[in-house]
Amino acid sequence: MLTRIVIGTALGVATFAVVCHAPTSVLTLFIAAWAVLATLEFLGLLKRADIRLNSLLICTLSASTVVAAWLGWLPGYVIAPIAVVFLTAVLTRSPLPRVPVYGAFVVIYLGLLPAHLVMLRQTSDAAGFSRWLVLFPLVLTWTNDTAAYAVGKLIGRRKLMPQLSPKKTQEGFLAGLIASAVLSALWLGRLEPFTRRGWGWLALVGVGLGAMSQVGDLFESLFKRAVSVKDSSTALRGHGGFLDRIDSLLFAIPAFYWLLRLYL
Repeated sequence: MLTRIVIGTALGVATFAVVCHAPTSVLTLFIAAWAVLATLEFLGLLKRADIRLNSLLICTLSASTVVAAWLGWLPGYVIAPIAVVFLTAVLTRSPLPRVPVYGAFVVIYLGLLPAHLVMLRQTSDAAGFSRWLVLFPLVLTWTNDTAAYAVGKLIGRRKLMPQLSPKKTQEGFLAGLIASAVLSALWLGRLEPFTRRGWGWLALVGVGLGAMSQVGDLFESLFKRAVSVKDSSTALRGHGGFLDRIDSLLFAIPAFYWLLRLYL
């Protein structure tokens, strides 16, 4: 538990510093590096299912997609790495159809989705908004996860989706949504461009993002359960792997980014 607390605190402080204070170029490198590590873990899961992809190629394409966000090339750029994946498969002897399909999926899942944090930072900075707006979906996701875990551990009785995540409960899921709603109303209500929205609307945003967060967690569990593993790796000790730390964020951050874009 001590190791878990120390690692969690260190990751939280580092993330806060990079998201709120580092230049966008440093944030991009941070996300690209994390995306590469998460991609390697995900490729390891696929390998257990006898789906073998070119690690160097896929990691390079995922990282380049994150960098493309910094350069302002997304979402159009994503066509290029997908084309490379399929072209490589065509030029390979006896290619299996699942190889380019999974290759394209990984680029989108662990390249395009995390790149939305870079685009969120750029959109917020361009509009002159606070960096706390960029931090919001991360804190909401962590709050959602913590509330769901704590309540599920204490009073959870009814399983949410035992075939995917045996420990998740309906009580924990509901607690996560409530915590997300409260945090959203308190947090977004103080930040532009949402200061003129009512608490009910802001709470609904929190519920939606909280739900997306938990769906993201369950989505990764789909792959882990398919190969009978609990965590994507043990790299972060009590926190699992690099992919385990961002699975919820992969859905919540893009959802908030596009909500902000539509709102603007």
